[in-house]
Amino acid sequence: MQRSHIIDGAYQLILDEGFKKFHARNIAQQIACSTQPIYREFANLAELKSVLINRILIKYTDFLEDQEPQSLRALSKTIMNYALDYPDEFYRFFLQDSETIQAVKQVTREMFTEICPEKSQTFAYDLFWQYCIGKATLAINHANHSDDHSEEELFFKVVTEI
Repeated sequence: MQRSHIIDGAYQLILDEGFKKFHARNIAQQIACSTQPIYREFANLAELKSVLINRILIKYTDFLEDQEPQSLRALSKTIMNYALDYPDEFYRFFLQDSETIQAVKQVTREMFTEICPEKSQTFAYDLFWQYCIGKATLAINHANHSDDHSEEELFFKVVTEI
């Protein structure tokens, strides 16, 4: 059993079942082996989880960099596009696991600060983050309730004035 096979199986298990099912037995069942190869390759499940978090961070960072957002509005749209392109990953990694949420939030904060360094204070960023996550969640659930862009205009006006 190769390390990459274990990582792929654990990743798929999280996508299919969520972090609540992230246990050695469930991973072993997912990849059709005993738990022994898992513990041979990883000191513990925390190490495997760390590898999986790093995997999603690399994918997300690459996505952000490929889109090259030059404004907060463009960054918001990029986050929503990521959610629409990878809804399972967005749901599991951005909304369910607090450790992963904090890591993804930090990556986004770095991009936010590059785009708008004068707005890097915590309040402005936290407001921006909540707005983006909420909007992306609505989008993947096909619940964007309004085509009216006035709420978006108001939001970005508030953020730029903070």
